[in-house]
Amino acid sequence: MDESQIQAFRRNRLADAIQKLSGGNVTAFGRLLGYSDGTYVRQMLLGNRAVSEKSVRRIEELRGLRNWFAPQDLASAPAGHDFSAGPDVYPFLPVQLHMRPGVPGYTTAPDESDEDAPLSLHKHWLARRGYVPGQLLALRIRSAGMEPSLNAGDVCVVNTADTELRDGQVFAVNFYGELLVRRAQRDGSGWWLAADNPDQARFPRKACAGPDCVPIGRLVFKQSESI
Repeated sequence: MDESQIQAFRRNRLADAIQKLSGGNVTAFGRLLGYSDGTYVRQMLLGNRAVSEKSVRRIEELRGLRNWFAPQDLASAPAGHDFSAGPDVYPFLPVQLHMRPGVPGYTTAPDESDEDAPLSLHKHWLARRGYVPGQLLALRIRSAGMEPSLNAGDVCVVNTADTELRDGQVFAVNFYGELLVRRAQRDGSGWWLAADNPDQARFPRKACAGPDCVPIGRLVFKQSESI
């Protein structure tokens, strides 16, 4: 069992512990560990910070979590796309993306404005669609550009393994260094990014061409309180 597999196992067990003790509320779990909020715990869940031996010992001191990360459980650690050994539900915490114009790739940081429980998707739902948890990102919509399809405050899941623009599909795009969520439109030989909002004066469509328009992934799920 290499270090990456150990960390994947520990992140899954951490997610289970959060669900067990705080109903999925990361901030509440962070406070159980003595932190002021859930930032440190989010960083571990996202893989931006290792789940260290010290953190393991600290978590196992909480009521009901004795031997929670017991070594014999490592046999159940998920590997690659093997859903049979993973948790029943995978949590996805909204993140913020940091990117540069014309540069593929990005870094993630916890969405500090989000204090809700993580969005959770069942492994059967993921497996049937061929989605790999490690290739999915949760992002919070902050603009009115995609109303009424997506509203400010909605959380969407982006499949970063699906970056080839397709007519009519919604993509998250690195557009000149800024995150843009728009519907792809094929017009002649070129691609355009169009808003669903009917106010096209405020949200005009934009040409997606050259190195400054880099698709991050296709939106595959949304969680919304707008009915």
